[in-house]
Amino acid sequence: MRSASAQAFFKACALLHIECVIPEIVIDEAKGNYPKKLDEKVKSFLKAQRDLTKLVKLDAKNFVFSDAVEEFEDWLDNLIEEYEITVAPYPEISAKELVKKSYENKKPFKDTGEGHKDYVVWRSVKSHIEGQTTTPPNIFLTNNTKDFCTQSNEGNPILHPELAEQIAEEARRPRVLTSIKAGFDQVLAPNLEGITLEELPNLAAHDIESMTGEYLLKDLPQRTAYGFEGVPFSNDISISAVGAHQIKNISLKKVDDEVIINISGGVDIEVFGFIDKHAYYHDDEDGIDVCIVDADWNDHVMAVSASVETDFELTIFYSIENNEVVGYEIDLPLEIDDGWPYK
Repeated sequence: MRSASAQAFFKACALLHIECVIPEIVIDEAKGNYPKKLDEKVKSFLKAQRDLTKLVKLDAKNFVFSDAVEEFEDWLDNLIEEYEITVAPYPEISAKELVKKSYENKKPFKDTGEGHKDYVVWRSVKSHIEGQTTTPPNIFLTNNTKDFCTQSNEGNPILHPELAEQIAEEARRPRVLTSIKAGFDQVLAPNLEGITLEELPNLAAHDIESMTGEYLLKDLPQRTAYGFEGVPFSNDISISAVGAHQIKNISLKKVDDEVIINISGGVDIEVFGFIDKHAYYHDDEDGIDVCIVDADWNDHVMAVSASVETDFELTIFYSIENNEVVGYEIDLPLEIDDGWPYK
């Protein structure tokens, strides 16, 4: 929620008078998980710091763990208040109902019976929709497609029928989007004021070109993925090098005192991964040339690399007031998610 894209999303919702609803359980989970994630990062940082001090002199400042946790919780509470986000309260569910539902083998529960928190999330969403306080269309933002969704004929995630049928009025059944970016691009951006580069005195086309190259080179190396479309190996792929890029489209939207700059194009990358030895030697199909890095990585696979061009989508968040970039995010549309295609 602290990302620049999330801030822009909430700000745009408030600007367009679109109600943004977060289940109370999601707020509690965010507050509960923050200390755990912070502790993991602190331990990793301290280990790296100890290793670095053996090589160079560091002047790193310590911070108080409890203060950081308190600051995050205050920030989250202020965010909800500032953008008038609706917090959907916990639904009235008994422990007996949770246990009973877990044995019905229906979504959002897994076959193992896991999914109690997902059930509370869904009931919170359902109760809010059925409370007649929303005006269709409703949008359900979730990246948990395994438990809440199935796929349409076009391969897009849609609300699972076992959940959709629980909302009697079809028009009120929520459409599923899997990211804040998708929500911004598809729902909010069409209703926002457009703006041109010429209207930004401190930003020109050559600045966009320069920033694109800088951010791709900074963000992509060592980025890991399950796979990339067109790459003949998967499961554990990392980007080892970044080459030339080509910008194909630039669009700008104004959100109050910020400009959201969407840049799409292609970039040459070199990817490193592993391929089954048997598959490599018995695959006669023409395709991308694969370079063998280590033919005997272990008994089953060899380490390989390949050079490909892949699509990129770069979103830059630019402050008009301060004439500076306040954040950016890079998405690779041809990246294959973990677990594909077994969602």
